[in-house]
Amino acid sequence: MSQADADFARGNDLLQSFVRGDAMIGLIADVPAAERQMLEAFWAAARGGSAEAFRALGDCYLATLRSLGAFDGVDASHAADHEWSAEAAAIEEDSNEELQAALRCYFEAGRLGDRDGTLQFARVSRHSSWDNQEIALKALKALPNPTPAETYQTGLVHHWVAELEEALACHLRAAEAGDGDAQFELSLFYAQGLGTDADEEKAREWLERAAEGGHPRALYNVGAAWASGSRGEPDMDRAAEYYDRAAAAGNGRAAAMIAVMILTEELVGTREQAVKRLEQADALGFPTWELLDAAGVDDPREDSDDSDEDDEDSDSDDEEDSDSDDE
Repeated sequence: MSQADADFARGNDLLQSFVRGDAMIGLIADVPAAERQMLEAFWAAARGGSAEAFRALGDCYLATLRSLGAFDGVDASHAADHEWSAEAAAIEEDSNEELQAALRCYFEAGRLGDRDGTLQFARVSRHSSWDNQEIALKALKALPNPTPAETYQTGLVHHWVAELEEALACHLRAAEAGDGDAQFELSLFYAQGLGTDADEEKAREWLERAAEGGHPRALYNVGAAWASGSRGEPDMDRAAEYYDRAAAAGNGRAAAMIAVMILTEELVGTREQAVKRLEQADALGFPTWELLDAAGVDDPREDSDDSDEDDEDSDSDDEEDSDSDDE
């Protein structure tokens, strides 16, 4: 094992402990010292030419904006002390020092041959300037034999910089190669007439292909089409079938929709089944209260809590019952 590999392994062990939540439960005695050790190890590996170390550093800085497990990231105040390539140093992000450091690190990883680093640079550039998105486009186009996922990402960046015809062409290549995200994106392009004339038939065709491949948003949209009646007579049972598949694929909104359909009696089901679906949606990170509020229905879990309190009251003496009634 090279010294760079050893340094990376040491830093990665510490990073994974933060991601697991060791700092939160007191398993790391001195958190600032552990963070310094982690960064020193990663930077030593990066100076030794480790693309993985640069990518891990990018993750550390980006986690200040989007948590990585239980890890909330590190500030980038010291990043300027380290040497960047001329190309990376030209990447600027005035609004956020951590975002700038993350972009530079991902770029350096890509420059050293790490394709995942290039992909991550392109993804994160979504939150940056057009100049940085143009840098992402150049880096993506330089990749030899691009994968469907890389071609799809190239299409996304073209879209961000308002090059819609180029975006459409990339999505078509990726979709025809089997990329589900690109297939779903094409359904939106044809539905909205982005980079081409609107074509309802093609929009539906690509949506169906994405859904057949198990794409969660495509499954949700097909379910919504059956629920709304845009495919003929509304069919709530069929809509629920697609929502169920979408929820199983990780779409929290789909799980919440099934719960709402049960609670509004559009779908046969029990209160317990609705609660189970809401809990599934919560676990998938969907804010269930928003959909319940929009549908004008109460959260059945709150009703259950009230029922529990009523049961406790009924077991208490008459005076407490009387006080409760008066209130």
